[in-house]
Amino acid sequence: MIDALAAETLLLRKRLAPVVIGAAWVAMVLIFAFGVPYIVYRTLDPAKDSGDRADLLDVLVPSSVDSTSVSSYPLFGGALMLILGVLITGSEYRWATWGARFTQGPSRTQVLLAKAAAGALAAVAIAVVAAVAAVVASLVIATAEGAPRGLPSVPSMAASLGVAVLISVACMSLGAALGVICRGTSVALAAGLLWMLGLENAVSGLASMVNVLEPVRTVLLSSAGGSLVAGLGAPTQGAGGTPGVVEHMSTPTACLVLTVYIAVSLTAAVVITRRRDIG
Repeated sequence: MIDALAAETLLLRKRLAPVVIGAAWVAMVLIFAFGVPYIVYRTLDPAKDSGDRADLLDVLVPSSVDSTSVSSYPLFGGALMLILGVLITGSEYRWATWGARFTQGPSRTQVLLAKAAAGALAAVAIAVVAAVAAVVASLVIATAEGAPRGLPSVPSMAASLGVAVLISVACMSLGAALGVICRGTSVALAAGLLWMLGLENAVSGLASMVNVLEPVRTVLLSSAGGSLVAGLGAPTQGAGGTPGVVEHMSTPTACLVLTVYIAVSLTAAVVITRRRDIG
């Protein structure tokens, strides 16, 4: 298993996909979580919109970076991590390299779990870089506006990073399972992104009006991630916050749902790979 993990981490380091996805996500955090709101803040009239300006600045300063930096994970960050998971497993079908992988040492189960572990390490690295970039952005804004530059407490920052990692790994695991189920990348990407960005939001919205759908909302990946971020104090979508941040379940329940997604996704990927004729 150690050899398999070493091989998979080496493979990811040699591929551009994690770098491109990580760079894209860091850019999205800087642009949409800090850049665009700051531009809006600067364009508001201080005389007429002092309240709105104050609310925006409160979100952008370092004291709120723990919640602001993860507010985009439930929807947009999760979608990018799903793409990473699909590329980790689905690319092996496109390159027709599974046969060689399964006949040169580790078992199929060990190879799949090593791929998942390498993907999780990549997701952790991306989350750490994004968190550091968010802190730097908030400090720059605070300095430019003469606002306090005090950061949240260490436990708060650790909780924020933990939320980012849990959401990222859950979405990456689902993407990896879809890559195996669909035997490639194209269909897996289409199905995963359609579900996360379209159908889950539609079901969640309908559940607010149709009570019978309420239980369904508690098992959605985006609802669990959004509820977890809301538990950090991020403004919800209904209160004018980032799309995807909701309060549909408690923090422990959200953690449980995301953990179940990881376990079920990896189990499905392993079982299907063990039973399927790769050739």
